[in-house]
Amino acid sequence: MGKTTEHFGDLSLIDVIYADDKEDSAVLVLVTAGHIDGSKETQTDLLDKMEGYLKHIQSEEFKKDYPQNNVYIDICFKEMPDVLITDLLFKCQNWVKENGATLRIEIGDSYVHFTD
Repeated sequence: MGKTTEHFGDLSLIDVIYADDKEDSAVLVLVTAGHIDGSKETQTDLLDKMEGYLKHIQSEEFKKDYPQNNVYIDICFKEMPDVLITDLLFKCQNWVKENGATLRIEIGDSYVHFTD
């Protein structure tokens, strides 16, 4: 078992994964708990968990189980995280894209769209 944190649970596990046939996509959901502060430790934990998601989508097992054309990584926050976290996620978009997925951020019940 990997490192377990208050905000992200077990950093080595995928929280939720499902196929969305309507959008021809696989969706991996990273669920957060509580207020996500901008501390270095929280940022590192989030990046570690995201890295696990990105490694998983590169695996043969994932590609066999989820042959969909699109892969989304949804990061779900109950409330607005610290601005350092949203800035970090903005900077992570290319990293996620280079690994074959699209990053989507959900705060409350709404998706947030990044603009340059």
